[in-house]
Amino acid sequence: MSTQTEKAMDLAVNYLSYKSRTCFEMVTYLKKKNIEDAVIAHVMGKLREYRYVDDEIYLKNYVENNRQLTYYGTKRIYQDLRKRGISDELLLTLADLYPEDTEYRCCLLVATKNLKLLKGKTVLEKRKKIYDKLARMGYPMDMTIDVIKELDLEEEPIALSEAEIEFEEKKIREKLNCDYEKYERQHKKKGFLGRDLENRIIKSLMGRKYPYEMIRAKLDQMKED
Repeated sequence: MSTQTEKAMDLAVNYLSYKSRTCFEMVTYLKKKNIEDAVIAHVMGKLREYRYVDDEIYLKNYVENNRQLTYYGTKRIYQDLRKRGISDELLLTLADLYPEDTEYRCCLLVATKNLKLLKGKTVLEKRKKIYDKLARMGYPMDMTIDVIKELDLEEEPIALSEAEIEFEEKKIREKLNCDYEKYERQHKKKGFLGRDLENRIIKSLMGRKYPYEMIRAKLDQMKED
């Protein structure tokens, strides 16, 4: 075995020590290391003989890993494997290795996990974020829509204790007091007084989603003071 062949084999084995590679990835790597084409062909022959590189096995392992860990959809898988040089002929076997029912289960799993991270969001926000996530993961649009229909996007209202309710209301009142003073200053600077000033403050506070009853109570308190 020539010195360059030994060097190429050492490079190849070292490259494989990190993770599995496709034939295309290995050839590309060796070319970047300035290994001659004839030497690359010889080394690739040995690597295939020893089953160190095998695109068919690589594809099967990739799909199995996806089924257990990454949960990509078929579009993402096709794109990724094509970039790694897997042939169109081998990619035709993907339908058998990753059937639609398996892909659907993975899609539902991804959607369910993401739904847990979206607590407090509106139904519309949840639907959009999950749709976008599944699209990026490479799932077909029809499958994505069907999966989202399966999800319970509504949240059960959380029952608070009396103490918790009182604490939450106190926080809102304190914030209301700060916003009231802020809007009172702003509108007075603009020359509003009396009833006009009151109406401007009410409009501003309602724009901040404060309950009208709480705003009215604050205004009545200010009049008493």
